[in-house]
Amino acid sequence: MNNVTLTSPEELRETLNQAHMSTLDRSTTTEAAKNFVSELICQTLTYEAQYHPRTRARRRIDLDNFKLAVGAMAADLIKHSDNVASKGYMYRPAAKDELAQTLVSSDALIKLRTYWIGMGLMEETGFAHFQASYVANDQTQTYEKARRFRATPRLLEMAQNYQLTAANISEHFERSHKHVNVLQVRGSKGSNYALPQRGKLIKQSGIKFQERRAEVETLNRQLARHRFSLSDKPMLRRIFNCGDRKGFDFNLGGRFYCASDDDWMQMPKEKRRAILIDGEPTCEIDVSSSQLSILYAIKGETLAYDPDPYQIDGIPREVTKRIVVASIGRGKPPSRWPRSFNEDFIAEHGYHPRDRYKLKDVVSSVLVRHPILSNLEPDRLDWAVLQYEEAECFLTAMQRLYELHEIPSLPVHDSLIVRERDHELTLDVLKDAYKERLGFIPQVKTNMGGGFAMVA
Repeated sequence: MNNVTLTSPEELRETLNQAHMSTLDRSTTTEAAKNFVSELICQTLTYEAQYHPRTRARRRIDLDNFKLAVGAMAADLIKHSDNVASKGYMYRPAAKDELAQTLVSSDALIKLRTYWIGMGLMEETGFAHFQASYVANDQTQTYEKARRFRATPRLLEMAQNYQLTAANISEHFERSHKHVNVLQVRGSKGSNYALPQRGKLIKQSGIKFQERRAEVETLNRQLARHRFSLSDKPMLRRIFNCGDRKGFDFNLGGRFYCASDDDWMQMPKEKRRAILIDGEPTCEIDVSSSQLSILYAIKGETLAYDPDPYQIDGIPREVTKRIVVASIGRGKPPSRWPRSFNEDFIAEHGYHPRDRYKLKDVVSSVLVRHPILSNLEPDRLDWAVLQYEEAECFLTAMQRLYELHEIPSLPVHDSLIVRERDHELTLDVLKDAYKERLGFIPQVKTNMGGGFAMVA
């Protein structure tokens, strides 16, 4: 099996970070796609018979499922082939529970990797393990990345024979919504906040799970009734976290994420401003200092928005904000500079904060400005608690906007994208959601007119 080796750790890191996750939930809808997959299945089974002969034939249902896996895997390889930043690579967690909601089983993924690499249809990287710290000789911080996959020119040429390309693959393959896991519960991310790992997927069942899942499915049905200037129909997924924490009852984490291909949440704000809903211009309404203000509310206090919560004499606003965010994420003030002060920050500002400030002095100043942060406690009052309260406010707002006013909205964690004509009503509904749940009216800002403006 020939793996692809990238030229340097730096190139490998950048490439792997740009790879998107494969959904493995697409099935054929056009004759061109069906004919392409039929040829691919024939070639794959012929290769298997020659080089990996089975001791007994597959059952009919197993063969049908394997054929679906071939189509789903091929569709994603083609779709991700135009991701220039990742050099065409995609990734997919290979654990059985991660694949259970897709069209590709763990066994099928192993076989397709083996067969298609041997057939010259797919390439893969090895596992990556490299230093992530920006401090010289710091070997305590490393990244580990799972292997990535990409289509070879041979597979892409084969698809092009049927007029299938990355640009039009969604026209020939449709996503199977029953295989989209729109509600997930994941375990804790681990104690290393500097290099957090994705929490393990935890299987759930029961009435509460079904009720929470139904909430997301309803939102998705509402979005499906409208037109968005995105390359894929928007679909939401809600992820609850720390499902292994004592007392978990779908009350930790709970943020909404994009479950469709065109991820508006990852777009720069400038690009999100161009999104149209039903052909109309949109605006983005953002709750200022959302989780910090929620922390104040939980402790029976109110955040003062004037002066600016992140403005501290002698410290750049962005540095203060990232220290506050890091404190919430850790459940306590950081003991080392957060990862967010990375190469992008240095490129934009021309320095790393450690070159100008002592961390302990910055943290001390932040605690003087916001002593409420001393009330944070890992695993008891931390990001998972605050994120849940925030997400519930946005859930309430999205539900009311549509059920009472038929206003569709796209969440971006602590903001909502709506049509410009729905701006005022959305402001009122979002403020009411915070007031009813947490007892305070948040400060919001909006990008009406192409720039952000504060709204009382």
